[in-house]
Parts: sequence; structure tokens; C-alpha cells
Amino acid sequence: MPALNPSATRFDHKVFRKVLTASTSTDNWSRWFKDLQVSPNTSEIVVEAPSGFVANQVKARFLREVEEAARSAGAGTSPLGVRVTVNETDAVRSSNGHAAGAPVPSVEKTTESPAKRHPSNFHRFATFEVGPSNRFAHAAAWTVAEDPGIYNPLFVYGASGVGKSHLLYAIANHARRRHPSLVIRYCTAEAFVQSFIQSVGRRRMEDFRRRFRQVDMLLLDDFQFLEGKEQTLEEFFWTFNSLHQDGKQIVISCDRPPRDLTAMEDRIRSRVTGGLLADVAPPCLETRLTILRRLNAGHSPPFSPDVLSMVAERITDNVRDLQSALRRLSAYSTLVNQPLTPQAASELLAPLSGFSHSAPTPEKIIAACAEAFDTSVAEILGRNRRPIPSAARRVAMYLTRELTDLSYPRIGKAFGRDHSTVISAHRGTLAQISTNQPFAERVSAIHSSLHTH
Repeated sequence: MPALNPSATRFDHKVFRKVLTASTSTDNWSRWFKDLQVSPNTSEIVVEAPSGFVANQVKARFLREVEEAARSAGAGTSPLGVRVTVNETDAVRSSNGHAAGAPVPSVEKTTESPAKRHPSNFHRFATFEVGPSNRFAHAAAWTVAEDPGIYNPLFVYGASGVGKSHLLYAIANHARRRHPSLVIRYCTAEAFVQSFIQSVGRRRMEDFRRRFRQVDMLLLDDFQFLEGKEQTLEEFFWTFNSLHQDGKQIVISCDRPPRDLTAMEDRIRSRVTGGLLADVAPPCLETRLTILRRLNAGHSPPFSPDVLSMVAERITDNVRDLQSALRRLSAYSTLVNQPLTPQAASELLAPLSGFSHSAPTPEKIIAACAEAFDTSVAEILGRNRRPIPSAARRVAMYLTRELTDLSYPRIGKAFGRDHSTVISAHRGTLAQISTNQPFAERVSAIHSSLHTH
């Protein structure tokens, strides 16, 4: 076995830092190296990292530099191997810190206002109600926050209001506590688009790329917002590639699975599906009741179990609607200053359009489009190729896809067309919405009318 350098009787961490920062940078020291524990022996240089993510980064990017710095600091000049491991004590300490619910520091180094740059501290794993509908997504999110890079990218999808943003916030908050040196950026897709447009207009694309590529973890919320925005998608494609090639963690949330992002190129869909897909379904009855009981704990006087059961049975789609329903009932109870009966609660929730159990039917959507475009249902369903009926038909297909759970073939059957025609109509309408403001407002008005009649 090769021996240590006789003149190096102990390991000098000051020399280790000096040599390592000289060969890399001070920023790299604070981010990757300052918590390393280096223990040279007669056969190897053992480097203990505080987490698997840091260990993987060191092995992939800085192994030679760490080896040279270790030799200079006392590991001798003989050709020793370097073994990078995870310090299990740090891992246990981090897990205990999570259980204790310690305060969460900020998650970004940026000049943006705090309201924009800090995911809510309320949205932690401890405040996320786990049930059969979201257990897999929750476990995947926890794993990514604990050890970034294991599932990369992580693509979380589900309908609006089921907790996707909560999971992204929780990842950011926990990862920042678990890995305090990492640069973590949470951003909505809408903010990504706005930042891109502003950077192009001001000719500051280098600043934009630095902002989104010089991070260790990027969390992009509401990914579906990028559909139809070709220039922004192109920039996202290269941002994704840059981060992924450097082993940086990417987390994406979306309101539908990648296969249904029909207005995106295959190369983008293949990138975002290259890691782990995790769906979040609407909460089951038991989970809804648990959520309502937790929310009810803060109400004085608390609602009766019968009222909570009625709300849980009626509001089935998402958590956001549960919260909204309880706020409405709470306001009424406070104003009238009397206990709320299940019957009164049911009547109060009846006018709220968001609590309808059934999505609009294709027939209802077609009728609404016929009225909005001043044409007839027969012309939409017929073979008329005139501009107005054709436009109404495309919008009706688009809205049917957006507002129902029907597949493309089933939508095609409702219109007397094949599924490829529906896909084309959906893509074309999305593209027109992104470039034609009056058209976008017209479609939005039809969308709204379908929820108020």
C-alpha cells in the first residue's frame, strides 16, 4: 500500500481550501466544498459529502481538483484513489430538522421582490395532506428535495387545484433547508414567458440565460402556459438542455400529461418525459374530510361534522374549491352569528358555478360556439368550409378538449370527424390564442359562458 507523504503529518484544511478555490472559484467552494470532510489514509482519499446530490456533483465535475487539493493539503504525492461518499450523520441531522419544522430561509439569490421570489413557507411537506390520490407524487417530490438528481426531470401533472404548486413550493423550501448552498429558482411559466419577452425587447438575453441556467434547481409551474409560444419554447428547450447536461435538478408541473401537450414539438415532450412522471388526482372523500377538519380547526365556532361531510361529498374536484367553500360558509356564519345547518350550507354553495359535478357536454359547447360566432349547430357539425362555421368548429373542438375528459377520438366522433382533425383544430386554436388578442378574448368569453349557464 502506498504511504502518506512523511512530511504531511496532518491534513491542513486551510491549504485544501486555498488550492481548491484557486483551481475552481470561491463560489464553488461555498456551494460544493465547504462542508466536505476529507480523510486521507494509506490506501485512498475519503471525501464525505453532506448529501448524495453534492457527492454526485463533486464526482462528476470536480474529482480531479479535489484530489489535487487533498494531496497538497496532506494526502501525500503517491497515486491514491479518491472515494466520495455521503456523510450519514449529516443525512440523519437533516431528516430530524425537517421533522422539527425549522424556519425556512429564502430560496433564491436574486434582486426580485420577496413576494415573487420566495415560495410560501406555509407550503411545506408537513402541511400537504397525503392520500391515495397523491401519495406517489408526494414521495417523488420528497425524494427530489432530499437528494436532487435522482429523478430528473420530475414532471408532476394533474388538474387545477389538486396541490401541484404546493408540492413545488415544498420541494423548494425543503431543498433549501437540506442543501443551503444551492441556488434554487421557483418560477411560473407565465413569469418565464414575461421575463423572456422583456429580455428580448431590452436585448438582455445573456442576463435571462444567466438567471435561469446558473441555478442548481429550477422549478417551473404551470408548464402548459408555454403551449403555442414557439420562441419561448425554443429558449426553454436550450435552458432545459443546459441544466440537464450539468446534472441540475428540474421540476415541472402541468395541468395535463405530456402526451396531451399537442401544441409542443416532440423533442420538447421527449425531454420533459425523460425522468419521472407523477400524477396528482383529485382527493378522495377521506382526504377531503381530513383537509376540511384541519381547516375547520381554525374556525370559531367550528362547523358540525354533518356540515363538513356535506361539503366533502359535494366538492369533489380539488382542494382549492374546498377552501373556497369553507371560506364562504365561514363568512356567512360570522355575519348571521348563528350555527350553520347542513341544509343552509347546501343552499349557500348551490350558486357557486365552480362546484358543478359535471363538465359541459360537447353538445352544450357546440351550441355556445354557434351562438358566439352567429352560426348554427348544423353548420358546425356539417361539412361547411366557410370561414365562420370553420372557426366556430375549431374553437368548439378546442374547448371540448379543454373542458372535458374526452379523448381525441371520442371528440372526433361527437363532431363527425377523425381524431387528427381534432388535434389540428386544438393546435391551431392554441396558436391563434397566443398571437391574436381579440380572438383570445372571444374564446375566453365562450369559456366563461359555459360555467355560468
